[in-house]
Amino acid sequence: MNEIVCMSCHNCLQPDVTACPGCDSEIVLDGDGKNVIDRLQPNCLIHRYEGSDLLEPAVIIKETKANCKVATKLKEYAKPLTVPKEKVYAFDQKILGAIQALRNERTATMYRYDQLIEAHWQNLKSYIP
Repeated sequence: MNEIVCMSCHNCLQPDVTACPGCDSEIVLDGDGKNVIDRLQPNCLIHRYEGSDLLEPAVIIKETKANCKVATKLKEYAKPLTVPKEKVYAFDQKILGAIQALRNERTATMYRYDQLIEAHWQNLKSYIP
């Protein structure tokens, strides 16, 4: 556990602190009184880059009429990303895994093609009339 987030004020803290400097609440790391977030539990997928097929797991922190405030990592709880609602989807690990696998396969294929093209370029001979 490298960092924790205060549930009250969403400040990112080091795990060795005893009280939150943002709201002065005592830090409880375990049990029923636990008042920190120590891992990300995604509840949605977001698409934030136009023209990309990248989906990212995230946690919805706040919803407004048109947007959602989301965090893709613990540090973003204090300053969440704003994403339009139409780009926020229900979390589905199977779909996320399938898309990530296909993206990895595409990257590997492109790398292999680049190597094959480079090999052909290496075989070119200078033109000497």
